[in-house]
Amino acid sequence: MNRLPLRKRAKILGMLVEGMSMRGITRLTGVSINTVSKLLRDAGEAAVAYHDENVRGIRGERTIQCDETWSFVYAKAANVAEAKAAPDGAGDAWTWVALDAESKLIVSYLLSGARDDFSAVLFMRDLASRLEKPPILATDALASYRIGIKWAFGHRAGHIPSKGGTSYVERQNLTMRMGMRRFARCTNGFSKRFEYHLCLIALHSLYYNFCRIHSTVRCSPAMAAGIDDHLHDLEWIVGLLPN
Repeated sequence: MNRLPLRKRAKILGMLVEGMSMRGITRLTGVSINTVSKLLRDAGEAAVAYHDENVRGIRGERTIQCDETWSFVYAKAANVAEAKAAPDGAGDAWTWVALDAESKLIVSYLLSGARDDFSAVLFMRDLASRLEKPPILATDALASYRIGIKWAFGHRAGHIPSKGGTSYVERQNLTMRMGMRRFARCTNGFSKRFEYHLCLIALHSLYYNFCRIHSTVRCSPAMAAGIDDHLHDLEWIVGLLPN
């Protein structure tokens, strides 16, 4: 896979973040499915590492909108028991996203097999580690958020549990569904393995934060949040991959 020219690897990553299926990419580029899979895995791992290291120390008073969106891996939860050779992680896949309302930055994300208290605690703890000050949190009415916020912030963060206060993160959820075919509700391009589902979410988040101009802030969310000073491209993402 490393023998592929930089531009071709960047082109494949571009197809992935724009919602093309892996089989479709192989047909258009002539690259094997194994090569596309390895590129996605390498890019996803690099994206997780870059986000973990660089989306931190976010300053100022922030309103953070949080929401969770459903998808599935291998089979829907009701069908896993009857599915043939279902791998670990098969079934429901909930993507938790925390979005800064001002900069539109994806501050934190979590892929979990459940929409429960434990996932909410993990999600909120990760979010808290990335902010310099406790935020005002806008969420839907899911009770698990109250538990997660209490564990991560105590009484230091404000909490607005109302559906109307999450419009920006819900729009980001739509962007995810449009940009990742495996998030479509009726598709044959769904993820077959949990780890590949996570890799694409990580790649999407990196591209969204650092490589894409958001029409509202007129720059990348990372630039608007003050954690980067210029717009990156897909070849920059390729440069983050292991040699």
